Amino acid sequence: MIPDRILRKIERCLALSQSANKHEAGTALRHAQRMMDEYGVKEVDIAASAIDRIAVKSSSGLNPPAWLDRLASLINAAFGTATVYEPSPTLNGWQGRFAFLGESSQATIAAYAFEVLQRQLVNDRKSFMAGMNQRAKRVTKIRRADAYAMAWVSGAYEHILPVKKTDEAVAAIERFQARFYNKMESMNAINRGQKRDDHKAMARGYEAGRQAQLHHGVDKERRQELPHG
Repeated sequence: MIPDRILRKIERCLALSQSANKHEAGTALRHAQRMMDEYGVKEVDIAASAIDRIAVKSSSGLNPPAWLDRLASLINAAFGTATVYEPSPTLNGWQGRFAFLGESSQATIAAYAFEVLQRQLVNDRKSFMAGMNQRAKRVTKIRRADAYAMAWVSGAYEHILPVKKTDEAVAAIERFQARFYNKMESMNAINRGQKRDDHKAMARGYEAGRQAQLHHGVDKERRQELPHG
């Protein structure tokens, strides 16, 4: 693995290579090239060093429900990020986190957006579940609440402008993942499925998702991609 200090030195040299002083710029570029050759550093390694990781607590444990995983996918589509689900053991079980990977500003905004929308989605799902017929079986309530939540995310999808990631950005994130995570396993989101009589729950969830709001804290450009209060 390439030491971080080497990557930082190369980054500094590449930054200096943009200097208006031609002599200084040339010297810095040659120095960067020598270090890249010596340590086998490729351009994708430099790009990966600019990737940031911002983690947000989720309202789930070892495995997240499918509707939260879908919400993370919505955020990735809107901000050009990638997500890794990170469960960790606690005294009471497991605490899950969604880590958003991308350039620093993208990862920060994506994490904020997920935090805001997750709060709204969880609260709306709880309210929906509380209003269900008390005679309904618990398994039915949970399944319909999940169907509501999945449709909620579908409704929120109406407001995003998908960002197409470049091949270079994808490669940089993948290289970051390989360096940051020693081992990655497939994540199995909890999907309780849907039945034909869940359509009313889905219709209500979809309409609620269309009212999703992002509040202050997202930069001007991104505020245009989701409604805000």
